[in-house]
Amino acid sequence: MHRSVAFTPDDTREWGLPLAGPGLLLDVPQEGPWAQRPALHFDAVPGYRLRLSSGGQPLLWLRIDGWWDRCGFLRGAPGVPSGLPPLSASEVREVTHAPDSSLWWEAWMWRMGRALAQPEHPMLHAGRWCLRPVRAIRAPEADRYPISTMEWRFGQPPSSPHSLEGILRFERFWVEDWTAYGPPSEEGMFQGAVVPLRAPSSEEDGRVKSWRKRARDGTLPPALLLYVDLLGKWLLLDGHDRVHAALLENVVPPLLGLWPVHEEVLPSSPEGQQGVLQAAEFHLRDGAPPSVVNRVNRMLLLNFQGSRRSTVTRAWPMKGGLSAWRAEVLASRRWNPFPADSRDWEWFVSPC
Repeated sequence: MHRSVAFTPDDTREWGLPLAGPGLLLDVPQEGPWAQRPALHFDAVPGYRLRLSSGGQPLLWLRIDGWWDRCGFLRGAPGVPSGLPPLSASEVREVTHAPDSSLWWEAWMWRMGRALAQPEHPMLHAGRWCLRPVRAIRAPEADRYPISTMEWRFGQPPSSPHSLEGILRFERFWVEDWTAYGPPSEEGMFQGAVVPLRAPSSEEDGRVKSWRKRARDGTLPPALLLYVDLLGKWLLLDGHDRVHAALLENVVPPLLGLWPVHEEVLPSSPEGQQGVLQAAEFHLRDGAPPSVVNRVNRMLLLNFQGSRRSTVTRAWPMKGGLSAWRAEVLASRRWNPFPADSRDWEWFVSPC
């Protein structure tokens, strides 16, 4: 008999993004059904080219520029992006706690955690994962992308989610400008933007109408987001109709964030720690306001902790490499034509 996924409270001191409540750590064993590629996973080829697949069907092909100047996205097969079962009306009624309370979040976290941990169609690869309630921020508050790979540190905390209205835009192919001097009006090009994995349902769809009632009375179940650190974006795994309903009602939907946890031991630096203490003393003199005190506390925690938790997305080598990736991309457009800027498309499919 294989081991099962272990659940423990998330004891991480600082994730660096707004949280709505306590979370869970999911420790996935390395044997049994979790030893293989999960149902939803990334494949990678050289040159920052990726493919996201679900149940063997490509959902996204991606290419990131070598200088981190831009990223191209091509959508693949439409349909259900994950193997999570749909929520039933009886399951929603079972959660009777006050919305947004600790007990309410705990109930939904455990329900989602159990769904993710089921061994029949594994959604998670081996290792540690974090599942936590997160809050969306306004797009202008989000961080811009780094201007070069030198600024992209291996292992970073997740960025705060934003631009949920992006689920209503379902382009087949697009290229984003990730330069620091790019157009500031394009909110999806900040880190943390939410990307849908299927087209939005009609406003007249029965489930959307049903969720709108829940959004109005404050009992809308949370949607599930997966953070992808190489893209600096959140993928909407579950709850497309729920987020759509919330947007129609001008309500901020509750969100559960999911990300793989990377842990590293930090070397001790007495000289650096002494400098941090001097900086803290300087900032806290003369009655610092609470906002400054909070910033100093975060600085002290980050510099005196013996280890650090961040997130790193795992990808598997793609069979056939670059030639297979290009063949799929070219075939996708040949079978289902779509308009595209010629320069963007030529760059996206070029072998170099």
